[in-house]
Amino acid sequence: MKLDALLSTIILVTFLVTILMAIASYAAYKLREARRPRAPDAPADDTTPHFFERILADPRDGAVDDS
Repeated sequence: MKLDALLSTIILVTFLVTILMAIASYAAYKLREARRPRAPDAPADDTTPHFFERILADPRDGAVDDS
């Protein structure tokens, strides 16, 4: 087998193994997420933050009163 054919085969096999590992990793992630218990009061859409509370700046804070 020539060197270029050997290197091409190694690259092709590496590429295919990478794709297969990505698919297996995604499947394992989805299985783990499906098994995770949810809290009864947790929102179904997961759009609310779990750890941080958003604080909005009040436009009156820090405003200079010219009167």
